[in-house]
Amino acid sequence: MQVRDYMSPAPVTIETGADYQEAFSVMQEKNLHHLPVLDATGNCAGLVARRDLQLAARCFQEAPVEIGEIMHKPVTTITPDADLGTAVALMMDDHIGCLPVSDNGGGHLVGIITETDLLRALQDLLAAGGR
Repeated sequence: MQVRDYMSPAPVTIETGADYQEAFSVMQEKNLHHLPVLDATGNCAGLVARRDLQLAARCFQEAPVEIGEIMHKPVTTITPDADLGTAVALMMDDHIGCLPVSDNGGGHLVGIITETDLLRALQDLLAAGGR
């Protein structure tokens, strides 16, 4: 089982210069918990979680703050051809809830894999009799 089999392709993203309130609106509207942040070249520069934005809202209130100031960086990524076990290990070791999936040649974002995606993989494995 590979990351490509369970990742969400073409994830919703935001650019580093966007205001954190815009990111919060996107996450609310799309019901997302994680949002990859892209730099000017379209590569994954960081990651922001809903709880990061909630904390920013308490700290900055109405002040405009770019998402690049509050995102997690550097971001741990994985390739589509990686084994799902590797994704699980990375997420557990780094205590993170998702991994942006980048192409083999660099930071170009091609998907995202989340804890929910990994639970779906576990469900498939159990349904196939892999207990």
